[in-house]
Amino acid sequence: MSHESPLEPSDITASVVRALVLYSLAEFQSGHARKIRVTAKGSSFSVEDDGRGHAISRTVEGSPYLSFVYTHLSYPFEPGPGKPVQLHGIGMSLLNTLCAELTVTVRKPDALLRMQFQHGYLIHQEVFEAGSDNTGNTISGVVDAKHGEPLVDEENLSRWLFSILAASPALHLHFNGQELPKPHAGDA
Repeated sequence: MSHESPLEPSDITASVVRALVLYSLAEFQSGHARKIRVTAKGSSFSVEDDGRGHAISRTVEGSPYLSFVYTHLSYPFEPGPGKPVQLHGIGMSLLNTLCAELTVTVRKPDALLRMQFQHGYLIHQEVFEAGSDNTGNTISGVVDAKHGEPLVDEENLSRWLFSILAASPALHLHFNGQELPKPHAGDA
């Protein structure tokens, strides 16, 4: 006897956006970000925050930290000589493998780093000297069509973003170019 229920198609683009928003939300919750900007159309997406930005010069056992975080699915569970790598390295690597294209831009007070990936592989990286108070990360890309129809359900994603805003009303949350209105007291 089978108890199978019909499965709804996954909204991979929205799943990628949700994961990125949660990483940015952690920056907000720790007091380092005030604003998250989300764009999602079709299979394209972008999530930007004004947090601290990824560590640019950090290394993991001699390898650049960000290359590790975005391209290594084999997390080293044995303790090594360096600082432990946060588990988000697994999530970001998985996210990267879902994308045909992924661009990571890190803004620091003294530098700007841009990494470009195709199908999970780093194809280009540049570091520019910069002098700005505008810090944070922008992660944008296109979900790979090999995963089926990765077209984002903007209405469901918008409802989810409103639930994030309801739980974090001090956050400035933007979706597709518009700041989402703050929930009113008593709204459910």
